[in-house]
Parts: sequence; structure tokens; C-alpha cells
Amino acid sequence: MGRKDVITMPEAPTRWLLTFPGTPGAHGEQDTVVVEVQADTGPHGQPVYADAEGTVRVEIADGGVVHLLACEGRPEPDTPVHAQPLP
Repeated sequence: MGRKDVITMPEAPTRWLLTFPGTPGAHGEQDTVVVEVQADTGPHGQPVYADAEGTVRVEIADGGVVHLLACEGRPEPDTPVHAQPLP
């Protein structure tokens, strides 16, 4: 009998740093927020992440693609939100 290799998938990060883009064409500061994994999944079947206050809720797909679910207190961006995994 031959040896069976088991392929394991890396675990999804539990925390992400989200960077909301500033006003297009402006050089102002960008808004950032840390989100942590929640117990639910989003409409695309990926984990949902939220900030400590629950005002920002996102679904993050493979490759760090962000789907904005809720964004209270911040203007909804016209361009994609950048997501960086945190240790």
C-alpha cells in the first residue's frame, strides 16, 4: 500500500486590517479599522468579519477580496477596500 499525502489548506486569518480609500484625487489620510472573524458567513459563503463596535461588517473572500456588508459612520467607498491579514 502506498503512502497517502494529505493536503491541508491554510486557515483563514482571524483578523484583518481594512483600509478605506480616501477621496479620489485627494491626499488626505485613509481610514483604517481592524476586524475580527464572527461566527457567521456572508452571502458569498465566506467568513464575516466585524470591528469591535459592530459598525463595519465585511465578508472577505480568498485573496483578500472585501465585500462590504455594513459600514455605519463611514461613507461607503467608491473603490475597493484593501484588506491585509494580521497575525
